[in-house]
Amino acid sequence: MKVELIEHTTDLEPTIATAVLTTASKSRPSNLFQRLRGDPNRVAKILSRLEVQHGSVFDHNRLCWRVEATDKEVLDVLMKNRFFTFTRLDDSTWLSSSNLRTAIRYIQDNRDAFSEALSESIFDISLKSLGGLRVKMS
Repeated sequence: MKVELIEHTTDLEPTIATAVLTTASKSRPSNLFQRLRGDPNRVAKILSRLEVQHGSVFDHNRLCWRVEATDKEVLDVLMKNRFFTFTRLDDSTWLSSSNLRTAIRYIQDNRDAFSEALSESIFDISLKSLGGLRVKMS
């Protein structure tokens, strides 16, 4: 199975930090987001303290992958987590998408080629965005 990230929500870390702050702030989410986009150090500080219990802050985004896989491999992924979407592009190529929460849950629950590829693609986004910040998952 070959998995290539082709698109993702931009400003993912400020989006997640906004979701965290929205629950405790009287500021409008759009104002929080704009301020956070201009302050990567504050975003890093918020995310470094984040211990995810239920993962709802990771629902505010979308990731899309180009997947080369057999029908059986795609069915196996869908049987393990029904929140991925797959659209056939040709005999062995698929467009797949999910939110970050779904991808993280899959990675936590499964040790297979798909989970490894998901993990690598998410790590690559993190490296590009905030120099490799990784959120502690509990």
